Amino acid sequence: MRTAIVAALLLIVPAGATAKIPSGDTIEKFKEAQQLLDEDPEHAYELAKSLPSMSPADDVRLNLLVEASMRTQRVQEALDALDRLSRETADDSEAFRARLERAELLAMVGELDAADRELDALRKNKRDVSGRGADRRYLFSRLERLDHDIAKAGGKDSGAKRRARAQARKLLIHYPTELSTRRAGLVQAPDDLSDADRYVRARNLMNSWGYRDAREEFERLRKHRKYSDVANWNLGIIGLRKLRDRAEEAEKIFRRLAKKGYREQDALWYLARALMKQEKYADAGKVFDDIQKRFSRSRYTSDILYYRGWLPYDHRKNDEAIAGLEAFVNKYGRRARKSSYVYGFLAWAYMREKRWKDAIEVWNQMLPFGNTLVAGKAMYWKAYAQRELGEKQAAIETLSALRARYPLTYYGFLGEQLRAEIEGKSARASDVWWPDGGGQLDDAPRMDVMAQRFRKLDKKQARTWERVKVLALVGEQHLARNELGPIESALLAEIPADKHDEWIHALGWFVGDYNEMWDRATGGSISAPPGQPVPGELKSAMAYPRAYKDIVEGVADEFDLPPYLIWAIMRQESRYKPGAVSYTDAVGALQMIPKTARRVARDLGVTYDVRTFFRPEVGFRFSGYYMRKLLDTFDGLLVPMASSYNSGPQVVARWFQRNPEASFPWLIEEFEYNEGRAYCRKVAEHMLWYIYQYEPDVDRRNAILEKMFPLDRTIEIPDEVGY
Repeated sequence: MRTAIVAALLLIVPAGATAKIPSGDTIEKFKEAQQLLDEDPEHAYELAKSLPSMSPADDVRLNLLVEASMRTQRVQEALDALDRLSRETADDSEAFRARLERAELLAMVGELDAADRELDALRKNKRDVSGRGADRRYLFSRLERLDHDIAKAGGKDSGAKRRARAQARKLLIHYPTELSTRRAGLVQAPDDLSDADRYVRARNLMNSWGYRDAREEFERLRKHRKYSDVANWNLGIIGLRKLRDRAEEAEKIFRRLAKKGYREQDALWYLARALMKQEKYADAGKVFDDIQKRFSRSRYTSDILYYRGWLPYDHRKNDEAIAGLEAFVNKYGRRARKSSYVYGFLAWAYMREKRWKDAIEVWNQMLPFGNTLVAGKAMYWKAYAQRELGEKQAAIETLSALRARYPLTYYGFLGEQLRAEIEGKSARASDVWWPDGGGQLDDAPRMDVMAQRFRKLDKKQARTWERVKVLALVGEQHLARNELGPIESALLAEIPADKHDEWIHALGWFVGDYNEMWDRATGGSISAPPGQPVPGELKSAMAYPRAYKDIVEGVADEFDLPPYLIWAIMRQESRYKPGAVSYTDAVGALQMIPKTARRVARDLGVTYDVRTFFRPEVGFRFSGYYMRKLLDTFDGLLVPMASSYNSGPQVVARWFQRNPEASFPWLIEEFEYNEGRAYCRKVAEHMLWYIYQYEPDVDRRNAILEKMFPLDRTIEIPDEVGY
């Protein structure tokens, strides 16, 4: 099926001309036609055919007409629309895409000579294609596949055969994960490639998240005279860090590589990590000794000292852990990257041993770190220890300081429950203190974006702004955001300084850019204390926007989720950026790794496409389905569910099983994954703020709070948690 053309475009508007915004009727017809493409393509075609020019964004109309024409078998009309689009656009990338689509369509109807002529022109224009790497690879792989298919259709001609083989080889090596390569019919297979070609193919598979196929290629090369070491290295990385499914094999690989001196220090480090993954902590300690003996100034010195405390801590060998953690504190104090973790582990080791006074001393030392997950944690558990010592009044004073400093945070709310326990009151989440004035925040834009007039833009900027407005109005926000970037500062420069916040907020809602308003309101820090709630303040709406509201609420309804959970996870994962890609290869505003997305796609009966997954209207449904499965696994408890979204349900299930008697707050502290532990507490904090600001119904609020902060964490976890 023809893929909709959606890349950015600038149409030339004559000097002095004013672009006219399409009428409301035109915009509604366009949206209706888009919605009808699947269920009633004939009606969609009639609507698309009837639309007038939508300049300065007529490309979206032409693309709609192409799509509708193809779905109703009107090939010539699709060819004509693509030809017009390629000639009229001033955007080279869009022209390339339209001509490529046209060439593919010509080949489909048997006009191979005409398609070949288009190919020749397209090859000359490859350098003009810009945009995201994934989009460029997608286009270029389609170009090579079309060249291959035309040559293959040449039959017995020797030149055509050579051309087809050359294009198949190029696809297999340079575009190994693209749909154009995976589609059946190539005249060559990976087994036809040379070892050198297969090595390059394996590296490209690694770079495009094709780890299972990369593993197969590296397996083939692991004993190769030239590629053995690098192949084994990558096999170790795949098993330990990418697919995370072969720690024992990774141990053997890195041990061999270190012994022969290949990237020796790094190999030893990954050997230790593989041993730790298997909980062979004594063996990992010996490798640490080896690293420090061989490399006096090892780049891993701080991490090694950290793990000398953490490894016994993880196995509940508290006395040994205390000695190791104190050694780290004595050497680095608060200066090292992991210092806040170390202080927290040290205090917690004392808590496990019921050495309450020693724990309080360390909790006090943590207060200068000053964020909700470190200082807030220190204040809460200090009060807990004071309670255990019988110092109830001191505990209440500590909790009062916690409320004043960090209300509506994870530890702030736990503090309210602890206060209720100390005072002999109900500690249910629905019964404890809640700040007044919430549930009524109006986050509607306070400026009319369409009414603003900009007199200092140059002609190109003015055309771009008119185009952004049309794209946003017809629902193509992702295109509007792409176009807005180069002119955003020029627009802001004409807004009065005291209206900057209102403008950034309104513009963000208009084009779906919630990251910019979040950054403006928070200074770009996800760990910054949110401060005291101020009902009705615009900065609060900017810091906690109901991003992509219609999409989120639709997904929440479909999968029976609190929408605040989706927004909280979005805030923590990507700061509301739909184009985000993490160091673990997670994609989109809700950050799902491709492996999980492919499994969800199978469950939902849809196709996973990395190029479109970034769009909220596509990717959010995947995440909503996954969140529902995780909530069902953990009996609706929101904090463990959030941790499993980050770390995987298996490790969270194991965490429950290892701590059968722990209370809910104690259980969370015992979670051994630093990132997952921090993640779920921050998601809880974000949810509290969203609920406070936007939820007017007390019963709905209380129902969510009960699932966030349960008094009883006893749940039945299924044997098979999936994913």
